[in-house]
Amino acid sequence: MSTSSTPTTRVQWIDFCRIYVAFCVIVRHTDRYTESPAFFTDLFTYRSLIYFFFFFSAYFTHKAAAGQWFDWQRTRRLLWPYLFWAFVAVVTMTPLLYWDKTSVGDWSWLHMHMVFREMGFTGWAYWNYSNVPLWFMRTLIILALISPLLQRLPMKALLGMILIIFAGSDVLCYADVETATKHGREGIDWLPFRLYESVLALGFYAAGLLVRRYFSIQQFTGFIRSYAWLPIIGSLVLLPAVYHWKFNPPIMSSALVLLGVVTTMSIGCLCEQYLPRFCSLVAKAGPAAFFVYVTHYPLLKCIKFFCAGGYRADLTIVQASWAPFAILATSLSAYYLLKKFFPRFMKIFGLS
Repeated sequence: MSTSSTPTTRVQWIDFCRIYVAFCVIVRHTDRYTESPAFFTDLFTYRSLIYFFFFFSAYFTHKAAAGQWFDWQRTRRLLWPYLFWAFVAVVTMTPLLYWDKTSVGDWSWLHMHMVFREMGFTGWAYWNYSNVPLWFMRTLIILALISPLLQRLPMKALLGMILIIFAGSDVLCYADVETATKHGREGIDWLPFRLYESVLALGFYAAGLLVRRYFSIQQFTGFIRSYAWLPIIGSLVLLPAVYHWKFNPPIMSSALVLLGVVTTMSIGCLCEQYLPRFCSLVAKAGPAAFFVYVTHYPLLKCIKFFCAGGYRADLTIVQASWAPFAILATSLSAYYLLKKFFPRFMKIFGLS
């Protein structure tokens, strides 16, 4: 086995997965009904989607230079888009959230504490309404900063840390769910940084660094492709039973989340193998995945507001079926338009 380096060309099945995951995140945040395809998508992925990004963010990160302990350059590169899109979230969504006041010209809700909270600087509780998707960016910024430290860990230490993290995430999840059950959403505002999800994200980030040490992307692709049907069959068998038994708080089992991540990889590899034209078409949009991710939530809230009559209103089954496709199409259109006319803007804030 050889140590891999960051590839100079894009990997088609991974770019396909990036758009596939971004679309499933949109579906995940849209209202889901048990009789709709959206519910099956949520069930099949078991809320594992975003950890795919953490794994490959680590796998493709550049190797730490000799004597480097913190990656300030990559941290700054991620910090600017986080600040920008957090501000966009405040500008686009909070007027809708407080529409009962905004519509009559009452802007008393607009104050610096609210802005800081909605941008994610304070009150990093799980249930915040505006900055929910940006927890991914906050966590990734921290992981990017300490990436050189993680890269310096010996293989056994890194593997042991991954196993401890996965177990610890489950313990935190049980504690968080118990607290939420006792006190309701308002009772868990003390939760910092979406704690158990960020702990699990550290595990997947470390796993990406570990795999990178021993597998080139060609070797890793071959490994996933050789066993691609196994995790898919496992997901089809296990996850319906998990949901049937009501074993479905936000993240209750890191093992099932891992199964979901590997299943996502398998879908990408199989699609590249058996549906090459479709895979190639979708993969071309791979660089837009981050932009889709950070713009989908404001678009969804606008659809909810104008179609369902309120920021927190529920879409109908029909609306929930077409909304993810409309959001994806709108976001991709905006991406290509901005990239054409404002390439530097997209390079900085779209990470393209």
